[in-house]
Amino acid sequence: MRRHRIIFLAAVALAAGCQSNKKDVEAARNSVFDADFAVIYSAALEATRASYPNLEDAPGRGAIKTAWHQISNASTEDMAGSPGMSSGPGMNQSAANQAAGGMPTRLAYKRFFIRFDVAVTGGRPWRLKVVGHASMWEPGSAEPTELHGAQRPSWLESRTEALTASIYKRIKSFAVPMKAQPANPDDPPRADPSAFADVPPAAAKVLAALKDAATSRDSAALRPLLADDVVWSLGGGTGADVAIATWQADPEPLEAMGKLLAAGCGGDAKKVTCPPGPPTSGNYQVVIEPRLDAWRVTSFVKAD
Repeated sequence: MRRHRIIFLAAVALAAGCQSNKKDVEAARNSVFDADFAVIYSAALEATRASYPNLEDAPGRGAIKTAWHQISNASTEDMAGSPGMSSGPGMNQSAANQAAGGMPTRLAYKRFFIRFDVAVTGGRPWRLKVVGHASMWEPGSAEPTELHGAQRPSWLESRTEALTASIYKRIKSFAVPMKAQPANPDDPPRADPSAFADVPPAAAKVLAALKDAATSRDSAALRPLLADDVVWSLGGGTGADVAIATWQADPEPLEAMGKLLAAGCGGDAKKVTCPPGPPTSGNYQVVIEPRLDAWRVTSFVKAD
């Protein structure tokens, strides 16, 4: 009973801490800080160094850049939103073995890393910006690969918020509400994953990101969503980098992709197509499938 009570109290404390962090993060994002630059920058530097001691600081630019730090204590809660628990970012050796019934898996030997760019910008009052980055190393790789777009693990946001809250607590006495910025009417609305109701949740997130990237013709955001061997031409065209170059030269396929995604998709845990069902002659179809630890576009061609 005593042990259960301790666990319960620890869970309550953790939940309360998360709620407090959320409030601090929201306040930090909607505030500017009215104090001398040295005061704000020093506080940001101290808070960052307390959790991520290896860093470079450039006061002249108001910039702090941490080195890559390995994530060694990621829990199963960090894997929420990944395609499956056994393939979620941040899984440690024990969790991976349990997911495989006690047998070691390739995933068990993956390593995940995090780093941050922290900036104090503007003029007095100053603005604070914290941007997190994640990377993954797999056996056989020469070096870790940074994760972008839909590849970004769920634990990255929580750790970015934790650092933001830590800095904010040191400077909140200087906080001043930020004036609301008028919305830019030229900015397109972002896709909502809930609009893709007939597909697995993890696939819906990728489809929403894909729709945004196709609509804005953002090649940098689009590339991580493509399988390396994506098929983009019935004539034998394969390969993500060649596909990106081809679509940059001729935007018609990306326009078609955006329209297909807006019209709806369907599928199951193994395959999702937009539009649902078999391809029809003369029309494009998007196909996404699970690849390793995330959904990827495996085919986008116009049927004969």
